[in-house]
Amino acid sequence: MRFQYIFLLCLIYLLPAYSQNAIGEWQTYLSYHNPTRSEVIGSKLFILANGDLYVYDKEDTSIRTYSKSFPLSDTEISYIAYQSAYKSLVIIYSNANIDLLVNEEDIYNLPDYKNKNMTQDKTVNHACFYKEYTYLSTASGILCINLKKREISNYYPLNKNVLACNVSDNHLYAATSEGLFAGLLTDNLLDIKNWKKVSDDTSEFLSQYHDIPFKGEVPENITPNSPVRNYPYYMNFAGERLLITGGGHIANRLDRPGTIMTFENNTWNSFQEEGISEQTKHRYDDINCIVQDPKDATHHFAASAGEGIYEFKDGKFINWYSMHNSPLESAVPNEPWADSYVRVNGLIYDKENNLWMVSCETQHAVSVLMKNGDWASLHYPEIVKASNFGRTIFDKRGWLWATSSRIESGGLFCLNYNGTIADTSDDQHRFITRFTNQDGALLEQLAVYCIAEDKEGVIWIGTNRGPLVLNNPSRYFNDNFYCTQIKVPRNDDSGLADFLLVNEAINAIAIDGANRKWIGTASNGIYLISADGMETIHHFTEENSPLLSNSIVSIAIHPRTGEVFIGTGKGLVSYQSDATEAENSFKESNVRAYPNPVRPDYSGVITVTGMVYDSDVKIVDTAGHLIYQGTSLGGQFTWDGRNKQGRRVATGIYMVLAADSEGKEGIVTKIAFIRGE
Repeated sequence: MRFQYIFLLCLIYLLPAYSQNAIGEWQTYLSYHNPTRSEVIGSKLFILANGDLYVYDKEDTSIRTYSKSFPLSDTEISYIAYQSAYKSLVIIYSNANIDLLVNEEDIYNLPDYKNKNMTQDKTVNHACFYKEYTYLSTASGILCINLKKREISNYYPLNKNVLACNVSDNHLYAATSEGLFAGLLTDNLLDIKNWKKVSDDTSEFLSQYHDIPFKGEVPENITPNSPVRNYPYYMNFAGERLLITGGGHIANRLDRPGTIMTFENNTWNSFQEEGISEQTKHRYDDINCIVQDPKDATHHFAASAGEGIYEFKDGKFINWYSMHNSPLESAVPNEPWADSYVRVNGLIYDKENNLWMVSCETQHAVSVLMKNGDWASLHYPEIVKASNFGRTIFDKRGWLWATSSRIESGGLFCLNYNGTIADTSDDQHRFITRFTNQDGALLEQLAVYCIAEDKEGVIWIGTNRGPLVLNNPSRYFNDNFYCTQIKVPRNDDSGLADFLLVNEAINAIAIDGANRKWIGTASNGIYLISADGMETIHHFTEENSPLLSNSIVSIAIHPRTGEVFIGTGKGLVSYQSDATEAENSFKESNVRAYPNPVRPDYSGVITVTGMVYDSDVKIVDTAGHLIYQGTSLGGQFTWDGRNKQGRRVATGIYMVLAADSEGKEGIVTKIAFIRGE
């Protein structure tokens, strides 16, 4: 036995090392730029930046970030204050939730103020400490927290904006927008009659007890590597590089600073922002999409919600295309502000490396910047008045699809240009604003927000009435074309079924390596749906997961790892899925198992990557006995380390035998198990 154990250890050292996020693991990618507050706790500096919290240790220069994933209970921090006697950092969130971070590790959530039924503003302006109490000055009164008991003690409704407070001579003083008030601590301060106005002037009080945002100097260049802002409005992958823009457009401008970010090899970078407005003499904000040149990974174009498109090289601004120097048109060409209504979206390259885009409410809603530098402006009468053009795809036929999301004039546009961009005479095109479903029911007042083509060529669109499925997109130009609303049986012996997510507005759809659908809703989190749409595999919300918000704005899936990046209204998170994109063929260099070896303290699943689509996989021991078998999800297979009887396998080497679904091609790899005795 001892010889076998030593032999096994020798084999382990010969196995290739490989690791990535564990399946089911969440990551949070928050912005820690632009500090607004700080608190000193011993040698550490707790810093609030962009509504997120991190700590800098001045002794060892280490940085640690805090998030909802661990250990905080919420997102979007608006205020922090530290009380040294009880070693408590009071954390106030924008939704009025409260955490106490005690001893830098332990979280105590106090949700009562958030849950309090009141119409007044709950914003916190200031904190002061007296004995075991924290008094929070709010927009309508004073909130009292008992740090010893770790609970909310009282709320004193002054019905005035309290700018600051302090305890002196057994009185609680409150500087408000209407003067300085005082209440005796031994009186019933819940009764507003027990508060007396002592002065009309609060300037002296505020000069002495005003809020001090920064306790301790925040050193330069200690910002954690992170997104520059929490605006993941649009995302796509170019190879293994995640591209993000932080703008967007609804009915009106969002006025978000021009934000373009990339994430690759665990490193965040941002494109140039400074100086662009000065060069163009126009605002630079609301960037709604970005595309990478397929022939040059350092070359990008980005579209804005009003100022045309911007060109970048190595992340630096090099050109601007507007109504003044290109065929791009304004939605209001005769107005003085016309050049702020060049609303471009949906940037996408075709297979010939021509750059396509769509614009709103223009005579030439489809424009193409061809690879030779020439422009083509295409006129299609049915979309002249179409508003809020957004997402675009080229399907497997090379047809262009574009979504339009304004309910009054929204729909789905499809163009088959027959390979002749400049010649529109042979084009097929159609803009459907009212779909008919498989039962003949007319779906009106549709807003189409997103679109994706799955592995089988079926097109899924997200609307304000749930997902619609185009099973036969090649028939889109036919008069009798219809969409499908998936009917999910209730399984309650009633024989009835419900349309899939019919009451949800669908903002984002992404297809994973197993052809499953990740569906992001406007207000109910994200769903993972089976390939055919009949089964809900996961439903993640901010209540049952580290998801930052139930408002999902974008989804992108890493093509190699299967990590699902989820853009929310409060920032970016990711979930490590169990499916990846499949390989075209088996290659020994692509097939990896992790963790490998499987050590005694590991109880999770073992993952094998590098599979072809729907691989048949068998796990056998060295004697050839079948231990486990299954089918890969796209290019990835998972095993719980147990045999057919449900028992954890013994110490040894196990062979992974994988073959394509037709049995024509296969590959073998090994997994080592070490069981503690």
